[in-house]
Amino acid sequence: MLFPATKIHFTPTLVPTIAALLVLLVTLYLGYWQQGRAHEKQMLQAEFDARGAAPAISLGSSIDMADPVKYRYARATVRGELLASGQIFLDNKFDNERVGFHVITPLKIEGTNRYVLVNRGWVARDTGYPLPPVVGVPTGLVNIEGVIVLPTSRFLELSQHTVQGTVWQNLTVERYRRESGRDVLSLVLLAREGGDALRPVLERPDARAEKHVEYMLTWYSLAATVAILWLALNTRIERTQQQTSRTAKGNER
Repeated sequence: MLFPATKIHFTPTLVPTIAALLVLLVTLYLGYWQQGRAHEKQMLQAEFDARGAAPAISLGSSIDMADPVKYRYARATVRGELLASGQIFLDNKFDNERVGFHVITPLKIEGTNRYVLVNRGWVARDTGYPLPPVVGVPTGLVNIEGVIVLPTSRFLELSQHTVQGTVWQNLTVERYRRESGRDVLSLVLLAREGGDALRPVLERPDARAEKHVEYMLTWYSLAATVAILWLALNTRIERTQQQTSRTAKGNER
């Protein structure tokens, strides 16, 4: 009687094995690196959430600007006078698929010669575009509460004409200092209440940890795929038919 027999031959060759090993090491390293980045971003997200839940800080004369990053997404209050003369409009800002401006107004902090830029909210373009709409500025001392954000400097400008009067394409604190000559803090306060028909600008703290988790899984999956392919391509399964001993003895008779 015939029975199937299986023989497994594993015959890896040198060059493909070295190549597979190199790819495996690189993908594992990249996966491990992204895993570390994901952990860092998760810790950063936890820090953002803690700042948002903490009591509001006061942007007064004692505020330390040596490391403004530590204030990012913290709640803050400030008292002072808004200056219409320094108000600017950031163009091409969207709200529910409508395009408009972010209204940025400097506030002179009470009791100091320092200023903080306040994002008072979003306003739609009107028929006078490219000129900005008329947005009033409250007079006298005001109290403003909001969330601290840091303007990004990571943008692409294809034209040198990025500042046209009060309409700006992008905002950096350094550019505002240079254009205005004012000593402004290295941060922007997103006002909780815009006023004057302005819609408050909301910015959700997001450290983007999920992005690094996706990258980590991609690299680890690629490493597993390389290992499986290397095993499959270097393994050959041979199936033969063998007779039992009883059948063999019967044939001898």
